[in-house]
Amino acid sequence: MRKENQPAGGASQRAAKLAVPLEKGQTLEEKSAGLIAEGIASNAFVSLLFAQHSGVAGGDELNELVKSTRAAVGRAAKGETDQADGLLTSQAIALNAVFLEMSRRAALNMGEHMGAMETYMRLALKAQSQCRTTLETLAEIKNPRAVAFVKQANIAGGHQQVNNHPPGSSGPVPDEAGRAESKRRPNELLEEISDAQWLDPRAAPATGAGNPEMATVGAGDRPAQRRRKGQGG
Repeated sequence: MRKENQPAGGASQRAAKLAVPLEKGQTLEEKSAGLIAEGIASNAFVSLLFAQHSGVAGGDELNELVKSTRAAVGRAAKGETDQADGLLTSQAIALNAVFLEMSRRAALNMGEHMGAMETYMRLALKAQSQCRTTLETLAEIKNPRAVAFVKQANIAGGHQQVNNHPPGSSGPVPDEAGRAESKRRPNELLEEISDAQWLDPRAAPATGAGNPEMATVGAGDRPAQRRRKGQGG
């Protein structure tokens, strides 16, 4: 049984050492903090650990790996995508190999060990999905999507007039007179438009449509004391 910190080949894991040249007046702590914040050296170290466990690396390649990673970052910053294309294509091929192996194991357990078959099939489909995502990313790098910039978006529940022309352009301009006539009075619901009289619920109503000649009944004279019906004859 191999130890956790040893590679697959059984050889002991070597301690990776990184040469850190200091600039004039710079301390080791400042240099280390800059390398950690930059992320190149730390990610190269993690890559070396996984490569060492898989037997691809021996453990002494940290300085060369940092240089290679830094060079790749520089090429990507200039817009070059050759390394990204090769990396994504290689990953898609590796993911396809995982899909094939998991599918083979699922087929061997089909009909006898349904739990194992389901587990292997789920892993196969995950590898297939990740392979598809990797290829989609590669295609998007090679053929970027066209970006559409919307000049103006107008969203309204009812009718709305939209003027996208600047003031100095020769585009259609709405009629000022017609626009002025279409203005509504702020107190339209509180007063009559014809004679601008305030609506008073206590005022006498106008003549009805059923009998236009009959005027509204006014207040009549009533006796001071009303007799009850049946008293005094």
